[in-house]
Amino acid sequence: MSSARTFCLAGILTFFIWALISLSAHAQVDESALKAAYIFNFTEFTTWPPESLSDAALFVCVNKDSDLGGALAKLDGRTVGGRAWTVIPTPTKNGQGRCNVIVLEEEQSSNAVKDVLSSDQPILVISDSDASDHTAVIRLFTDEDHLRFDIENQQALRRHLSLSSKLLRLARNVS
Repeated sequence: MSSARTFCLAGILTFFIWALISLSAHAQVDESALKAAYIFNFTEFTTWPPESLSDAALFVCVNKDSDLGGALAKLDGRTVGGRAWTVIPTPTKNGQGRCNVIVLEEEQSSNAVKDVLSSDQPILVISDSDASDHTAVIRLFTDEDHLRFDIENQQALRRHLSLSSKLLRLARNVS
């Protein structure tokens, strides 16, 4: 078995282990930590155009003062596709800064990143909002005490992102 295939299978196994943990010990798992694990795994199954990424880091933009932002910051330094996971604040002015991933939380206004949401920049936009405004590539939500996600594949294609077919199969809905 090739090392690339072994690595891919290990990633999928890790994803399923997190899902099983959430099902068997939901009350014991911190929701922000679980969401952070899902978001980290989403990035492992996403391919960006090579010219859109830094050689050294994958920049994840989030409100660092939130519980989810803190949980994502705890992953700083882990590697995704040979790049260091690096959490930075969500831009507050026009432009996307260096974001490769933007995590929008329910209480956060999307006006801060309005230009990014309407652009076709290669940014993986992940939202935990129940609103279905169809600007996010992945919408993460809780359904009957379980963490689920939907994928707007048309948004991914518009942003020149490629999502693994394995990730697409795990989504509740793909449109």
